Amino acid sequence: MKTAILHLATAGLLSLSLLSACTATVPMQSLAPAAVTMPASMSRIATASRVLPESGRDKFFDVLEGIFTGEGLLVDRAGTEACAMSVGESLMRNSPRFKVTPANLQLLGRTREFFLPPMAPDYVRRVCAESQVDGLVVLEAFDSDMQVTQHQEERVIKEKDKPDRKVAVTVAVLEMRLVTGFRTYGPDGTVVDQAKQEDRMVWTNEGPTYQEALRRMPAPAECIRQVATRVGDQYARRIAPSYVALSRQVFTRARKDAHMEQARQMVAATDWAEAAAAWQQAARSANPDVAGRAYYNLAVYEELNNRLPEAIEYARQAAYTHRLRAATAYLRELQLRQQSESEASRQLPATH
Repeated sequence: MKTAILHLATAGLLSLSLLSACTATVPMQSLAPAAVTMPASMSRIATASRVLPESGRDKFFDVLEGIFTGEGLLVDRAGTEACAMSVGESLMRNSPRFKVTPANLQLLGRTREFFLPPMAPDYVRRVCAESQVDGLVVLEAFDSDMQVTQHQEERVIKEKDKPDRKVAVTVAVLEMRLVTGFRTYGPDGTVVDQAKQEDRMVWTNEGPTYQEALRRMPAPAECIRQVATRVGDQYARRIAPSYVALSRQVFTRARKDAHMEQARQMVAATDWAEAAAAWQQAARSANPDVAGRAYYNLAVYEELNNRLPEAIEYARQAAYTHRLRAATAYLRELQLRQQSESEASRQLPATH
């Protein structure tokens, strides 16, 4: 039987955020399909990196680059380690697709060339055999660029019993940009996916002087780690169906209906089964507004329990029979979710 596509959030995470007097937000997770389908015979993988200087000359240029860009020594090293680590962690945490060996192998080094030619199939097969896996996810290119700019702004200081006054501050903006290249090698040692990715993050801080604003910034090594971790997660989601967060709304009131009011209290306590029983009662109301909202909520309840056909049927009742406008959009979301779930299921091994 395949792994359930939907995971209910834990009770601690399933806190409801009241958006208005009439609705509450329900967080959940769904399994989104990967952009690239991996070979069915590929189930055990290890992560690896080729992004280390191969010669003394390359190490010299890496040091020079750190000095002239202001990134500091070994900042790129921290980024490559975080990027390779993030892929494996994301695959283990967010996807049921692979059994991941957190080896973080260091393979053949690089020259100053950005993206090396693929590794020889015989070499890949030998590494896989030694690691007892049938595939490798390899970081094969990594380049960072950090830029820091500054500008002046004014802030208005308000103090009790004193007139407002303006003070000048220096705003520092740090932008960290990464360009990476990943390859995934399959059981026969050949490349089954290759992707070049670019991402960037921006940090802003201010102070009375430029130096003070910079002092309040995170260290460059921490900045590059954060971007690299995000890039690694993005590549993991490219090659494996992965859980993503989504949210739905339920109606907590409708025309002062007693059953809807009763269900509202149960929703606050995350007692979904009892809330659904109350919504079943409200769905029998002669008032189409009450019945429409109750059917809508029942659709959310069924989706929460990974019963999409039932959720779609309830959403149709709310949209077509009771003319609830919100249900029309929700019905379309459910149908798209069903299509996405079907695709993700096909990408999982038959044993799931």
